[in-house]
Amino acid sequence: MLNAGIDIGGTNIKAALVEVSGDPRIVAKTSFPFGHMPCGELCSSIARAVEGLLKEQGRAISDLGSIGLTVPGSLDQSGDVLLHAYNMGYHNVAVRPELAKHFPDTPVKMINDAKAAALAELKAGALKGCKAALLLTIGTGLGTGIILDGKVFNGGTGRGCEAGHLPFRDGDLPCTCGRKGCLEVYTAATWIANQGRTLLGEEYADAKAVREAALAGNSTAKAIIDEYVDNLATAVAGLCNVIDPERVALGGGFSYSGDILYVPLRKLVAERNFYKAEYEIVPARFRNDAGVIGAALL
Repeated sequence: MLNAGIDIGGTNIKAALVEVSGDPRIVAKTSFPFGHMPCGELCSSIARAVEGLLKEQGRAISDLGSIGLTVPGSLDQSGDVLLHAYNMGYHNVAVRPELAKHFPDTPVKMINDAKAAALAELKAGALKGCKAALLLTIGTGLGTGIILDGKVFNGGTGRGCEAGHLPFRDGDLPCTCGRKGCLEVYTAATWIANQGRTLLGEEYADAKAVREAALAGNSTAKAIIDEYVDNLATAVAGLCNVIDPERVALGGGFSYSGDILYVPLRKLVAERNFYKAEYEIVPARFRNDAGVIGAALL
């Protein structure tokens, strides 16, 4: 079965056609800048992207089983309204019905982006077979996907799980949610980019650039990465105290950083969690495609 998956990030929108029978496989994909456009314009842009991909493949909208949409924020119980997406600047916006106007004969569903990624990893990725697991997506913010009893947990009232907005440092750096000191301010890739810009210069205003400089022996870049891993380890250890997961998977571009991330992270988490357990911490399988694959699997 061919489904469409759309993943709205803080800076870019990805769209893909995904074959979901058996092991999920992306048939075609594209991306374009988000640009913080109004909802109507956003949904028109998404519709054009999906239609363009179908045309490239010689397929029609009627060939789609469903269309899934991921958003970086909390949803209402109906799954129609995006309640709060601070990195998008959207609050109480009925995104799903607006997108559905473009596809009247095709089921359209919406889910939080980290939950979609967790679904992809649970069905066919790094969390496959787990009864209890944790996925953290490291990007513009910090997304949270929790697996409980072998299913993606979406909160008691359906609004989701937002570990990124746990208090981390009281009264410190401002968060997009309006509070100060939230966890994601210190554990998103944005923190690394901001530190790189401040301490190394504008050419290092990117998490990957800071990582590469650290690997090349730049002591300031190494100190930035070390502090970031220290922050992330405290977060992961605390969440492990609550969930006691069989496995922790990290997604997002920075999560594929190899030993410079995982060796110290595993050590620090083992030291800091209540159980002193050496939790299995691994990169997610689907990398930056987890969102669109999870959306397609809805």
